[in-house]
Amino acid sequence: MQNQLARGASVRFTEYGGAFLGARSKYDGHQSNPYRFNVLQNGTLLLGRRGVAAAGITRQVQFNRYDLPLAKERAAEGDLVSQSLIAQTQPHRWVNTDGRFYSTGRLWTAGLPKGKTWAARGKRTAGATAFGDQVVNIFEIATLRALIAHADRRKFNLPNPAGKTPDLKVTGFYDGTTTFAELYRLSPTFREVAGKGPDPAYANLVLRWSITFDRRGLPYLVTSSWTSQGQRRPFSRSGVRTEIQSWGAAATITAPKPSQTAAVRAPAGGLPEFDDMVEVIREDARPTFEQ
Repeated sequence: MQNQLARGASVRFTEYGGAFLGARSKYDGHQSNPYRFNVLQNGTLLLGRRGVAAAGITRQVQFNRYDLPLAKERAAEGDLVSQSLIAQTQPHRWVNTDGRFYSTGRLWTAGLPKGKTWAARGKRTAGATAFGDQVVNIFEIATLRALIAHADRRKFNLPNPAGKTPDLKVTGFYDGTTTFAELYRLSPTFREVAGKGPDPAYANLVLRWSITFDRRGLPYLVTSSWTSQGQRRPFSRSGVRTEIQSWGAAATITAPKPSQTAAVRAPAGGLPEFDDMVEVIREDARPTFEQ
């Protein structure tokens, strides 16, 4: 990993996430209608000696046909989170270069002046742009080292006949657990995404993580998941799977032209951002949505 950072590699990835919000689910006697959604990301990260130096990502919220009606019902009732998520069912594009964060897509462009197509969202690290759904930033060497040092399991040189390349014919993995409070202590990226400090309502929730790597020792699969079941009622849960498709040579990610951008602090209409999985944790700490 340190070699990839030193050479300024580019990384192509695909990410799948999912969340269940118990507070927004609907219960009628013994019947329940769960409030669930998925998130799909595709993108490219450019690496530097300190971690992720730039990011270009396409992100889309997805409801299946059984879950969308409840989301629309909650939105019609005035639930701003549901309205925000439904707006994000159209693809949104994120770009972060030189520590400047830009977004385009319905959630962010609705309030832009005429002729502007990108929202300039201010200063933010590229790592925080890329690791708001997947909260384990494997490109933070100190964080990565601390996690694997306390892994619950570790296996090396495992035959993988299904591997599509010679490097994937032999794999290994680390997996373990931590808490959000501990991740907040370890990871500058998570501190930036989560805000001032871990809310006591989720600080001690257990985060399960795993990192699978190829013959060269390069990660190609990272997962993380958590649930508040057993600690809160109604409970929520979330999980993310990041698949690294390729490690390439240095590349370029270009920021939007100044003529295309306008500064935006928040989405139009008072909608919340709710554009990363950490928002699910914050939402889980709030009062139950009325049934």
